[in-house]
Amino acid sequence: MKVALTKGTLLVPPTYFALAHAGAMPEREWRVFTLAARVSDPSVTLPIYEAAPGALSPALPLRVAAQARGLGAMRRAVSSWGPDVIHQHQATWSLPAVGAARETGVPLVVTLHGGDAYPRLGRGLGAAWNARNRRAAFEGATRLLAVSRYLADVALRAGADPARLSVHYQGVDTQWWTPSPGLSPGARPDLVPVGNPGLAAEGAESPEVPIVLFVGALSRLKGVDDLVRASSSLVERRPHRLVLVGDGPLAPSLRASAPAHVTLTGPLARERVREWMRRARILALPTKPTQGRQEAAGLVLLEAQACGVPVVAYRTGGTPEMTAPGASLLTGERTLDALGCAIDEALAWSDEERADRAAACRAWVDAERSLRGSVDQLRAVYGELTGSSLRGCRAASDE
Repeated sequence: MKVALTKGTLLVPPTYFALAHAGAMPEREWRVFTLAARVSDPSVTLPIYEAAPGALSPALPLRVAAQARGLGAMRRAVSSWGPDVIHQHQATWSLPAVGAARETGVPLVVTLHGGDAYPRLGRGLGAAWNARNRRAAFEGATRLLAVSRYLADVALRAGADPARLSVHYQGVDTQWWTPSPGLSPGARPDLVPVGNPGLAAEGAESPEVPIVLFVGALSRLKGVDDLVRASSSLVERRPHRLVLVGDGPLAPSLRASAPAHVTLTGPLARERVREWMRRARILALPTKPTQGRQEAAGLVLLEAQACGVPVVAYRTGGTPEMTAPGASLLTGERTLDALGCAIDEALAWSDEERADRAAACRAWVDAERSLRGSVDQLRAVYGELTGSSLRGCRAASDE
């Protein structure tokens, strides 16, 4: 079976999710089609076709012109390859995939990841373009996959056909995202050297101080501003380090004003992210509603828990679907006080309680949100759409 993976742009890191299932299904023949790609991870070996490399230009006029030229070229390239299935990630920029599916008559799978599923998000030309692509994807897709129950409900309100909409949790590789080798989950990885002197240079100079970790976009949507303030209100009474991994619109102001206990690492490769996770006491991701949008899923929550790291988060969007029941902490109130209390509680856990919660987090992700299970579901979808008698994902209308 030949599967064409399509996406508007492909940046690896951080968008490993678009390629994860392909890597776990070597029995299929895969090819990636995109307007433009920036892949710096040498482990990515899938063939990638770029229809418009200039689509990543920082100059807006050049970027828009390249995108406009690349849409038809991408559609033609997908059709010419002759796939058995076309799988588009994100409804935005789905027009080439929709057109290729129409030309070839093959099934089209569209995975909805977040803002691409909302009925109204923002204003102006960008919002109009998103709406046009979303309508085309909803009408042209043989199967729509939402990365959480929350996002499936958003898609239904936006007009998605419930008969063609399924919940498909993306899953994480629990054979790669693991606790420190030789340690049971929760065995105080924050006190265990990881053998990388670069970590100390990034601010974790005291191994006796627990680490509160954040991984993601430094933005208000991800709640990093709330996290810094909540952490700062606690640090004198409950000493800890706050490590922020990632980049985003709030990075300049955070670098200029962050308290001494806060470390900004910038974007890191997956291996370095995993090292920090293995050292962290908890991972905090207080995503919150922003301009009508909420967190759809949050794979970093699963990655951390697979490493034996409990999570502290706001109860927002699809976040509850990504956290181990009873083991991680979700606050119903999205306030600084609630966030501070949750972090305080987590830092006060005894070693035994933290170890029990870490083991429960790891076990839940492995059983309920692993890449292995996600791949099995996707195989079933592909098989169903191409005539096999495999069982597909759970239909959104069945739950």
